[in-house]
Amino acid sequence: MDKVREAIAAGRPAFAAWMSLADPLAADALARAGYDCVIPDAQHGGITWENLLPALTALDLHQTRAVVRTPWADPAQIMRALDLGALGVIVPMVSTAEQARAAAQACRYPPHGIRSFGPVRNYYAASPATFEPLCLVMIETAEAMQNLDAIAATPGVDGLFIGPVDLALSLGLGVQLQMGPQVLAAVDEVVAACRRHGKISGSACLGLANAAELAGRGVQFIAQGSDAAFLRTGAARELEQLRAIG
Repeated sequence: MDKVREAIAAGRPAFAAWMSLADPLAADALARAGYDCVIPDAQHGGITWENLLPALTALDLHQTRAVVRTPWADPAQIMRALDLGALGVIVPMVSTAEQARAAAQACRYPPHGIRSFGPVRNYYAASPATFEPLCLVMIETAEAMQNLDAIAATPGVDGLFIGPVDLALSLGLGVQLQMGPQVLAAVDEVVAACRRHGKISGSACLGLANAAELAGRGVQFIAQGSDAAFLRTGAARELEQLRAIG
């Protein structure tokens, strides 16, 4: 089941949440919420190769698939995430067409890629030649913006996924926890490049208002919030109300 592509085909954005807590209960809670997919974060979160499989299994119980953010643009890491049963991958820090091509080829079996056949789980056993995992490459550097069309044109890349905070840093804007005009202009460039090349436009977002703004700008795959943030903000809100009791 690919709710991400289904949502986009239906003309609405696909919505995802980040999973950073290394516990199947967190995966279970996010899956029950009904997101189109969940993003286990193996780059900045607590997801490791030791705890990824239990998280994927918990998500699968509720027919929610995972798109794993890999630690780096490493073909071995990409192949392993897919073999464990992920729907796809988000590959960080892709700045050139060559790096995008390496990520895409790690997702595809020959003759379209270099992926080795070794499915740990059963998603590919029936038709490994036709199953197409999602390959989303992250646009989060000034160099990537300069190479945008070449990255978007790369065969096997399904979409471009903006990392807004790292992109702001790379553009010399410092840490921005709200998207400023230059980052929003970059969003528009990414959306336009994706439309030209028939690719999915995606982005991490910085709050619900930002999610609405991204959707209005044509972003098709939006990742908002995380299990850790939901726990922290929910607990803080409840505690504030408790303290108001007296």
